[in-house]
Amino acid sequence: MYLRDGLIRFLKIKNLIFVIVGVFLAAFCVETMTELTVFYWGDWETILTARRTPESAVLFLVGVGLILASRVSRRLIQDANFFSRYFEGDLSGYIGFEELAEVTGRTAAQIRRRLKLLRRIYMKKFRFVRSGGPEGEQIELYSKKVSCVCRSCGGEIEKRVYFTGECPWCGGSDLSAKVISGERFYCITENENRRVNDPSYYEARGLNKKIVWLTVGLVLAAGFVSFFLIMLLHQLVHFNDKAYLTREILSSDTHHRSTFELVQRHMRNLIILASFSVAAIGTAIPVLLKRLTVLRKARRYARFFSRIPTPYVPVSELAGAGNGNARRELRGVVRAIREGDLKGCSPEKHGGPLRIGLAKRIVKDRCPSCAAPITGAVDENYRCHYCGSLIMGVIRKH
Repeated sequence: MYLRDGLIRFLKIKNLIFVIVGVFLAAFCVETMTELTVFYWGDWETILTARRTPESAVLFLVGVGLILASRVSRRLIQDANFFSRYFEGDLSGYIGFEELAEVTGRTAAQIRRRLKLLRRIYMKKFRFVRSGGPEGEQIELYSKKVSCVCRSCGGEIEKRVYFTGECPWCGGSDLSAKVISGERFYCITENENRRVNDPSYYEARGLNKKIVWLTVGLVLAAGFVSFFLIMLLHQLVHFNDKAYLTREILSSDTHHRSTFELVQRHMRNLIILASFSVAAIGTAIPVLLKRLTVLRKARRYARFFSRIPTPYVPVSELAGAGNGNARRELRGVVRAIREGDLKGCSPEKHGGPLRIGLAKRIVKDRCPSCAAPITGAVDENYRCHYCGSLIMGVIRKH
């Protein structure tokens, strides 16, 4: 809802192209300069004044620049994914920078700068407004207004779509929308048709397809690395083998012009090519493995969250999502959210311990003891501001 999805898909494709082109340019330039240096070893003047030297240097810098640009863009997309998931789990429509600072471990100033940058390119439907609190400024999430009627006193008010609200006349928050205008309305009612045992609700779209394609890419990368590694070992073993060199000269169509030096020069070029191919493609293998691990963990977390009956998961219980400890699993959940592999969940900290908030809704409106309105609920258990009664199950998992 808060992401510019079309633009982000385009930027992801652009980042992939930048990485491929950047790696190719950098590897090609390094391979070219290595071949030139080996061939003219000791003749540094020839190496430095060769036509390929400045061209390789410029193309190498271009390749490194493309890689760095893609990494910066990818990091910003990850931050946009995280903040979007956090905004989707909010019930009030107003978020303070200090709240986000507690969850992310950054300062409020850093959060403010990052969100102002993200709003220009990657995100939408929120703005910064002045507040009367000590923080001075907060985030207001976008929402259309609809005409509503209070079920308690019958007063007509305007209600922000997606978020909870309360009647200015009696304080009640059990509001019924009179005009929807094509937008869904956040209705505060008991709902027994909650999503249970539905991992797909927490999985990002196309998660399983990504796992399949990454697995195929990993197998192909391993195959290419094996091929070039065999080529490299073959050339190294026979580089000083006189019998092999003789057979190569005799088997050549131009053997009358071939020499041991020319054959070894050709073999040296193949060694350099195979070495850089193994290094370039081999570098992609741990990246693919790491990404595949995050995707598999995201699928495991989605299954774990679908079995949780409450709208929140304490960090201490995340150990049950895998074989690691709770803190390690928390980092895995945050990583999956930042990568855009999980939805419907986000870390939250409403003045208490850090926990994972799942898709939730408010299902109770008044205190059963004194009938006072329930306002500002952030947890499934709510302490009445008027009589002090503890009300259970105010917020439930959606």
